[in-house]
Amino acid sequence: MNVTVEEVSPTRKALLVSVSTDEVNAQEKAVTREYTQGARLPGFRPGKAPADMVKRRYGKEISDELHRKVANLAYEHAVKESKLNVYSLVTVEGEAFAAGKEGSAKFIVDVLPEIPLAPYEGLPVQTTTVEVTDAEADQAIKELRDQRAEYLAVERAAAAGDFVKLNYTGTIDGKPVAEIAPDRPIFGTQHGTWEEAAAPKAPGVRAVIDGIVGMKTGDKKDVTQSFSADFEVPALAGKTASYAIEVLEVREKRPAALDEAFLKSLQCESAEQLHTRVKDDLKSRKEQQAQASTREQIVKALTEAVDFPLPDSAVEHETQSLLRDYIERQMRQGVPEGEFEKRKQELYNGARTAAASRVKLSLILLRIAEKEGLKVENTDLHQRIMQESVMTRQRPEVILKQLQENRSLLAQMQRGILQAKTLDFVASKAKTSPAVAV
Repeated sequence: MNVTVEEVSPTRKALLVSVSTDEVNAQEKAVTREYTQGARLPGFRPGKAPADMVKRRYGKEISDELHRKVANLAYEHAVKESKLNVYSLVTVEGEAFAAGKEGSAKFIVDVLPEIPLAPYEGLPVQTTTVEVTDAEADQAIKELRDQRAEYLAVERAAAAGDFVKLNYTGTIDGKPVAEIAPDRPIFGTQHGTWEEAAAPKAPGVRAVIDGIVGMKTGDKKDVTQSFSADFEVPALAGKTASYAIEVLEVREKRPAALDEAFLKSLQCESAEQLHTRVKDDLKSRKEQQAQASTREQIVKALTEAVDFPLPDSAVEHETQSLLRDYIERQMRQGVPEGEFEKRKQELYNGARTAAASRVKLSLILLRIAEKEGLKVENTDLHQRIMQESVMTRQRPEVILKQLQENRSLLAQMQRGILQAKTLDFVASKAKTSPAVAV
């Protein structure tokens, strides 16, 4: 076999392989022999049928297997002869290999580039001192009580923090806002919606949210909302709307009492034990945030220090993976599929930028791991499987079976473990300096 390498781009090559008639015929004989040994034809014992008869009976199967086998051998030979560090096979071009004929194929491959490494030991990193105050723990407990609050109907006027059921309709110069901005109904007309009175960060019409303070069930009134010139809805930007409000119900929020039943539901015997547990949880969360900050600084330093071309197939694969994950998450939250089509190019461009950064970091970390002799040990794999078991609520043996049956899934997990391990290694060598406490 003769191999010629053509450069398509710095990370993409074309491998042209020519295969002689003799080489094709030799493989054709081997394939036919394999079929003959397993053939069951009337009047002949298994493996004893004449080759010509086997060819007539299994002609298409033998031709297909011949092409597959010669193409695989040609590709393996081309990679070996070219000495390229192939990342992936992109496409295969050429006619099918057939007995009695010489053949050729073109394999388009992406290759791993030479990855320059800037110094990665002693990277400057600002670390944070983790502190948790009693006030923070008290606020977290308040939020727990709020999550289990009761909402009781009241006859009085709504006060800040009450929840109000209402109708409202907006108009601008007599024209319904629902017609002016039909794709944003929250600014047009709402029936039976709930709003927290005077909530400081609530989405929607600010004049309505503030205007319901002081209103009782059955009350009606009009409020005016002026939209800024740079308002998020262009159709409403710089305009003033009038909103007619009708209050249907007022409910007072009453947080859960810090009593025995509440403590028992959280598996605590006393308020002091709850306070200690919450404080410990907050500290653990802050420590994770501090660790994430350290990693972000290291990632930034590693990726900004060097530049090199990236295999396009790697970037495209990661782009599609990011897009798929994003769309699945959004659809679970109720976003209609049509919304993604409207922003198709915008979403793709954003995903591709993020994907390029991920691929670049991955290649740098794998290069550092190679240089430092870092490897994935069985204990690392076992620990990751246990983590996956907790997160996915699957038994560890189920995850292990999936990995055994799907080698690419196993390779993906191993790469992730090795990258995390390498990032931890670089972090352990970083030069730290104190930052503001969190």
